[in-house]
Amino acid sequence: MSDTDVLPEAVNEQSNSQDLGAWILPISAQTNVAVGKYELKYIEYINHCVSLPGLPAFCEQGFIWRNRFIPVLDIHSLVTRRRIPTTDKEQLAAIVAYENTQGKVSMGAILLRGVPKLSSVKPAQSAPLVSLAPEFQLLSQAAFKDGDNLYPVLDLPGLFNRTPVDLLSVH
Repeated sequence: MSDTDVLPEAVNEQSNSQDLGAWILPISAQTNVAVGKYELKYIEYINHCVSLPGLPAFCEQGFIWRNRFIPVLDIHSLVTRRRIPTTDKEQLAAIVAYENTQGKVSMGAILLRGVPKLSSVKPAQSAPLVSLAPEFQLLSQAAFKDGDNLYPVLDLPGLFNRTPVDLLSVH
């Protein structure tokens, strides 16, 4: 055995000690989702959204931020199929980065119902997508357990690169 050979047990131990990290995003009083620790870029209060009439409630809004139009997704409205009335009150949003279909970095926002929390996540915490509620299986790229909680890890490119009609078809 050479100095560069690694025993399988050592590789397994090393990968289980790796901290992947995830931001836990509260999208309702009872529901949380997650994004990778490097996908969440900013947490901002939005005080003025522009509505785009004719689109479904979960993706009909956007706002101008740093001279960019940022599309807003309301994941809770999408999975529950319940319209949350638009409001002029400040709303908390997670501004996330994702790779668009042209291979460039784009920004989007997810409406929040509370303050996100950074969580340490190890590979051993991963869970199969089929363990998620059906409404989250098509919106997620992964899942993990933390204690008794199961978190869907959102597929940001899949969510933001899809058209509203595509997103409606996930039901």
